[in-house]
Amino acid sequence: MTPSSAPALSLPLRAMPAAEACAALLLHAGEPVRALPCPRGRRAVLEVLSGRAWITRHGCGDDVFLGAGQRLVLAGPARLYVGADGPQPLRLRWALERDGPCAGTPVPGAAGGLAA
Repeated sequence: MTPSSAPALSLPLRAMPAAEACAALLLHAGEPVRALPCPRGRRAVLEVLSGRAWITRHGCGDDVFLGAGQRLVLAGPARLYVGADGPQPLRLRWALERDGPCAGTPVPGAAGGLAA
């Protein structure tokens, strides 16, 4: 999987109550990776619902892998690239929230790495 071959996020983010936008994604093994943008002043929360995710951040050499029930929280601006790792389909939730005090920090059950 290479970030350069990643298409833009093809599913629209749906509006949530004032502070948040959210999308559910389904990725299959062998599909191109997806680019997930997080603008400045926003916090991104990526949560794996099932399967295993391969994640890398543009400009960062560290890759992380998250399994079902794990999540990653980071502050924008950032662009993540996500792909399914393994034979099972990857289901994940991608949410953008207003930047808050815990932005950029991992949460319990989250993978480390990908720091700014």
